[in-house]
Amino acid sequence: MSELKNKEYTKAEWLSEGERLFGKNFEDYKFVCPRCKRINTGREFKDAGAEPNAMYCECIGRYDKTKGCDWAAYGLFDICTVHVDGHPVFEFADGENSHES
Repeated sequence: MSELKNKEYTKAEWLSEGERLFGKNFEDYKFVCPRCKRINTGREFKDAGAEPNAMYCECIGRYDKTKGCDWAAYGLFDICTVHVDGHPVFEFADGENSHES
């Protein structure tokens, strides 16, 4: 049985990695929900009337029932493989899957 490899970041390291991948505008960052695998962006959270910061710890389905699921990184079960200062967050989307679903 293989174990998941966790990525541990400080907040500064994590923000630096996000900027490297997606640029300076935080709303352009993209994250993958660990449950449904949907790509979420800050812009769609903002468009749904939600806080864009939720994109790294909640699936958009919490705000738009037609998209994704209702998973949250801070729920009862931690299935996230990325942690920032010990807190679970969704993984950054990579170049191959960085389109919104």
